[in-house]
Amino acid sequence: MPRIGPDAPPDNETLLELVGDVCGLLHVDELRRGLLAALKRALPSDYVSLNEVTPDPDDIVTLSLPDAPEGQLGRWNELAHENPLLQFYLRTQDGRAYRFSDVIEQDELHALTLYRELYAHMGVEHQMAFTLPAPPDRVLAIALSRSACDYSDEERDFANRARPFLIQAYLNAIAFNDVRGPREGASSARFTSSLEAVGLTRRESEVLGLLALGRSNHHIADALGISYRTVGKHLEHAFRKLGVSDRSSAAGRAWEIAGQRVPVPAGSGAVGEPAQRFLRHDA
Repeated sequence: MPRIGPDAPPDNETLLELVGDVCGLLHVDELRRGLLAALKRALPSDYVSLNEVTPDPDDIVTLSLPDAPEGQLGRWNELAHENPLLQFYLRTQDGRAYRFSDVIEQDELHALTLYRELYAHMGVEHQMAFTLPAPPDRVLAIALSRSACDYSDEERDFANRARPFLIQAYLNAIAFNDVRGPREGASSARFTSSLEAVGLTRRESEVLGLLALGRSNHHIADALGISYRTVGKHLEHAFRKLGVSDRSSAAGRAWEIAGQRVPVPAGSGAVGEPAQRFLRHDA
């Protein structure tokens, strides 16, 4: 993905690659991690985090890439409500991307306990954040943080252009999880038996069935207790046996063989279409 920054204005190719990186991630946990990694590539940052903030500090959840320094997450939970971008959102309910420099003067930022006890130690001088949909009692926000230079106007505009697509990807993953839960166990077993019947080994069938359900290679490896490399080998063999060359085609063929239709997120406008519409990620 092209890197963008103050000296390299963002372009449509960068936006398309960002959207492409996340649009096929149908599991919420996988989407959260994939979204942070994709944003970090598109908008180079020292830290990118997904923060679910509630009035109760003990109920705050943060996923950070890379991981925050040891011991810092607890302090963040205690001081999160001092964050000037969070305070700005709570006042305005405007979830678009804003920077520290849009809402607070530098000396005021440096006077905050949050800065002195947390951000200063992490080297966070500049931050930009925007929100995703969340229940009324909490705020779900993506925060990008840097030490060296502020986010440019072009980078802020890029985040705002990308935000509607990221919101839709997040809503799709939530909807997919809602319909997947009671069905995935039965679907996985049906994939396995159907794919074995056309000549795949049991393990190849299990791996391809999980791919068809939207799992990445890393998630498949964890679920089956095998290595990432072994997952790739099983997929390579399965692709050859089915006469397909990519993940999308393999997923669609698996749904066809199993005689099933992909559970489609509400509002996707594609009810009943084959799985490959929704399974386009490569990792």
